[in-house]
Amino acid sequence: MRESQPASPRRAALHSALRAGNRPDGRRRFASALSAAAVATCLCATTLTAQIRGRPAARAPDAGWWFSGGAAAVILNDISDGATRSTWKFGSDPLWQLRGTLEKALDEATTIGVSAGYGVIDVTLSPLTYTAAKPPTSPELPTQCASGCDAQTQLWTLMGQFRSGGSSGFHTLFEAAGGVTGFRDMRVRADSSGVAGVALGPKKGPFDLSGTLGAGFGYGLSSNLHIALVQEFGIGWHSKSDLPDGIGRTWRVRTTRASLRFGFGSHR
Repeated sequence: MRESQPASPRRAALHSALRAGNRPDGRRRFASALSAAAVATCLCATTLTAQIRGRPAARAPDAGWWFSGGAAAVILNDISDGATRSTWKFGSDPLWQLRGTLEKALDEATTIGVSAGYGVIDVTLSPLTYTAAKPPTSPELPTQCASGCDAQTQLWTLMGQFRSGGSSGFHTLFEAAGGVTGFRDMRVRADSSGVAGVALGPKKGPFDLSGTLGAGFGYGLSSNLHIALVQEFGIGWHSKSDLPDGIGRTWRVRTTRASLRFGFGSHR
């Protein structure tokens, strides 16, 4: 009978590993390793999916310039004017004006630019009362306006403007502006006394220093197309030349504006 030869070192190591794997603690270690690997795989897959789904959508560049156009309903209080020796009464009904702006974007919600407005408005002239101690030097009103008359004048505005607020969707906004307001080519209306086209005062008319503050709401139809509704309040300073003593030179204005804004170019 042959004697059994001793097992090789490699076989002995393999046999020991198999016996260790069959023990209860070996099985637990093996199961724990598999569980840890499965959890790590799931976490990696979840993180990768979240990164892919959470990637922000590409957006169009912010507009570098904005152009707006719209209409304004203007309510002016009375203005005393020495050049026509009368008080201008605009009534309580809105006076309509077309208005446009050109603005440079400082960032996605702030712009600075210029605004201009124009409209032909109705006005009623009422003669001022002077004293012998301070007689007027301006020409008298035409005879058809000696006791008052209806007239029309061009209402111009030209201002620098600062605007803050604006994004996609619904948003609030704030505006501040300063510049001049002009009343040009004032003439008697034909339906007042039957005489049309009679000039009242200088043709170029006065240009008053003025400013406004306003706030409102807007809605972004797209990144470069917005609609806006603004309520603003302003003040102006008329010329004091040839006014009677005790007559003020300041006037106030309230304006409601609706506009459509177009963005173009890019500031990036």
